[in-house]
Amino acid sequence: MMTLDEQLADAIPQWTKLLESLKRDIEDDYRCSDDPGDDTPGMCVTIGFTPETEEKDYSWHYQTGDNSFSGGAYLHRNWGVIYLYRDSDVAELVKQAADEIGESAYYEAEYNKE
Repeated sequence: MMTLDEQLADAIPQWTKLLESLKRDIEDDYRCSDDPGDDTPGMCVTIGFTPETEEKDYSWHYQTGDNSFSGGAYLHRNWGVIYLYRDSDVAELVKQAADEIGESAYYEAEYNKE
């Protein structure tokens, strides 16, 4: 089995490719938030991740925007939520998502030990 860090490192190239693709699809009327003062085109992206177990490989899915708890990321226990703009540094956003997911998965594993 891979460690959690190895699993996240393995997923990072996939997430980078995803965000680069989504970045090109940001329309002028897309917004990351409901803030009426935010008029910068962008999108909220949630990456859901489930760590590897003895029975299954790690898995992940993503969604954009607010899918009212019905998007693909909600099938996973650990999430990274990022705000993607046309001028975003994708590498930095992927690192941010991996850090959020890693922290969540770590605390989940610690909690389940008790």
